[in-house]
Amino acid sequence: MLQGNIICEEDILTSVCSNLNEIVMKTLHINANFDFYGLKSEGYYTIHNKNKSFEDKRIDLNMRLYFDEENENEFLYAYILWFSVNPKKIGIGSLIINEIIEVLKHLTNIEFIIIHPKDKEVKKFWIKNKFIEDQKLNSDKRININTRRILSYQI
Repeated sequence: MLQGNIICEEDILTSVCSNLNEIVMKTLHINANFDFYGLKSEGYYTIHNKNKSFEDKRIDLNMRLYFDEENENEFLYAYILWFSVNPKKIGIGSLIINEIIEVLKHLTNIEFIIIHPKDKEVKKFWIKNKFIEDQKLNSDKRININTRRILSYQI
């Protein structure tokens, strides 16, 4: 829905979900059925896929798009809470993450993406995909989550 010349966040979120569905269909040949929920008043929307697996193929993505407190009509960053894909170790996860980054670059004005890797193997995956440890984000007051041990990708 257009509000003047501004595209409202629901349209952006719908476009992000649609693009994510296309990426997963193209890559894994399954309908992930991405959707979003949340309230602007909470400061973020959550994007997730309802269909997680089909036979030996699986994708699970749960991420939040947080609003900029100074400009409440713009998203500031994405926080990937959970990402997993199967089959593993053949490049599909990296391909999908890079496509997700491109979608977010083109459909939002976010400045960065953050992740909390749960272990060394997961951290290695994210570093391989150009996420870095960024100490200055630890003191960034615009981030509404625990910033210890985060990796980030600057857009």
